[in-house]
Amino acid sequence: MSLVDRCGDVDKVAALYPELESAVVKVAERHGLSSKWLNDSATASRPPHASYEACEVAHQRPNLEVRTSGPRGHIAMKLYRADPQDREDLVSLWPLCEFSDPEAAVAAFRNGYPHAPEDEYLGDYIADVAGDAAV
Repeated sequence: MSLVDRCGDVDKVAALYPELESAVVKVAERHGLSSKWLNDSATASRPPHASYEACEVAHQRPNLEVRTSGPRGHIAMKLYRADPQDREDLVSLWPLCEFSDPEAAVAAFRNGYPHAPEDEYLGDYIADVAGDAAV
């Protein structure tokens, strides 16, 4: 199952440049995807200290390299954004991550977003997500 199948789209944390936007549309037409299957709507949720080099290579071809922060990084970004759709994505992503418990996810979130306001209920929220993912 691809990321597009699992989450509906793929978010890029940097702006799409015109040539890439054109390629996204062509791929969408060819595969029956939404024209926004790859979008830059996650740019505002990018962790302040994230780096391209720190991301793992998920796919590589001669003219294409896809890097990702992996499920751990995606979970932290979803927690930061906190949109209603993100909860469903968190439930889907939780089984793929390697957090030992909800507190480990809280620590990763705080490490990635040290400027975020303190939330005393974040651990409870993540425990609830983990419980729903286990069902």
